[in-house]
Amino acid sequence: MEPFVNKPEAYLNLLKDFTMDPWDWNSPLIPAMEAKKEELSEKRIRLFPIWEKFLNKLSTYECVYEVKETSIQHGFHLLSTQIRLQGPGCKGLVFLVSMLGLYGVFFVDYDKPALVPLDDGYGKGWLSYYPYDEEGEILSRKIFNEIGTLFPDFSKFDNAYASIKVNNIYLGNFEKELDLFKAIFTTNTIFL
Repeated sequence: MEPFVNKPEAYLNLLKDFTMDPWDWNSPLIPAMEAKKEELSEKRIRLFPIWEKFLNKLSTYECVYEVKETSIQHGFHLLSTQIRLQGPGCKGLVFLVSMLGLYGVFFVDYDKPALVPLDDGYGKGWLSYYPYDEEGEILSRKIFNEIGTLFPDFSKFDNAYASIKVNNIYLGNFEKELDLFKAIFTTNTIFL
């Protein structure tokens, strides 16, 4: 596999097979998109045993209160987990691995508004593409190092490009406009 270049054009290129004209529901591209979607789903199934071992290891980290496997709520092409941190309040991170070849994270803190919030549909500012504190930064780096060894053919998504808007994406359902992060990973940003 060729090394992935962390630039917006490279990310957008990953989505080219899932971009469509919103008015052309008879497009011959739709069966091709469905076939690609099935291919990604099969890849996810093959990687799931590695993912389960990773989650078990995560649950032993000292700062971690709870690890929830959340892949099913995020879609056919993802492995995902919610990691709730020790301490008061509700804070943690959501870590995602897209079968498009990328892994990424967003951060959650229900007590602090994000400086640059991720749009969660509620307007509360609880979600962020950037860590709220040093604890979140350290844990995310530790997870990135671990996941890089488990999934060596995957690359880390650069959250500096997360808010770039993309249009007309079809990944199981049609989305007229999304942040690049959500297009690659998930539109479901619920953290409980």
